[in-house]
Amino acid sequence: MHAMEDFIYFNTCESERDLNDYIGLYNIFMLNKGGRAEFVHGDRRGFSSLEGSLVVWPKSKPCDYIDYPEQMDADVVLVSDYFLDLYKPETVWDVPGTEYFTECPVMLLKNIFPFEWSCLENDFRQIRDRIDILEAYQGEDFIGSWLRVLINDIWMVIARLSFSNLTDTLPSGHFVEFLLLIQEYCRTNRDVAWYAEQLGITPKYLTEISKNATGRPAGDWIDERAASVLRKELSAESLSLTDLAAEMNFSSLQAFSRYVKRVLGCSPSVFRDSLKKKYPDI
Repeated sequence: MHAMEDFIYFNTCESERDLNDYIGLYNIFMLNKGGRAEFVHGDRRGFSSLEGSLVVWPKSKPCDYIDYPEQMDADVVLVSDYFLDLYKPETVWDVPGTEYFTECPVMLLKNIFPFEWSCLENDFRQIRDRIDILEAYQGEDFIGSWLRVLINDIWMVIARLSFSNLTDTLPSGHFVEFLLLIQEYCRTNRDVAWYAEQLGITPKYLTEISKNATGRPAGDWIDERAASVLRKELSAESLSLTDLAAEMNFSSLQAFSRYVKRVLGCSPSVFRDSLKKKYPDI
């Protein structure tokens, strides 16, 4: 096979290529910088890739189609089995890598592990900036060296996610799905039991999974994401506190105020007043 048929790069916004044309033919490495993609198989609920997530979808993992909008901004690297076998770093991929990505093909990174996200952004950028040289040179070793760098940095991400020896039990796919659900739904749902129900597990088991993966209970991750949403909304001041409380599905303004004080350390009105004092012109 031609080297450039074994290793393909494109950006979903800038290319007419369709991800669906490569399902089952290539191993898909995708850095989602904006938008949402849903990986669907049969009647089963698919994996959702949201902005700020890394997708590593093995060629062997079943998928009927990938549903994503034309405006989704994602860098994609497609690698054939032949090329992956030839250039994968044996010490970090092999069986543990295959098992991990079969169970956890989508990893939400940008807001949780910003350093690792920036490393991967740089890897994809380096490939993008050199793709013309890669195509002109057509040298397997030259292209393979970039694949090794990318895979090593992806494995660094897994090391952070697992917080354990990589040959031990890897993080549950439920935890990865939990993080994706938080990003999408924490604006209106902040109850651990609600997320556990979506995943088909008990709240106790979800908390256990979270503690095993990160050392933190599930509620901490919900509060952290909700706090980010609250800072943005309270800073924008486009909604009154009463309207914001209703939009975020709080039972009352009082309940909203108690939650804000718990996660931000002050009441919503005090938070807004502090911004006005710090930035009087906004």
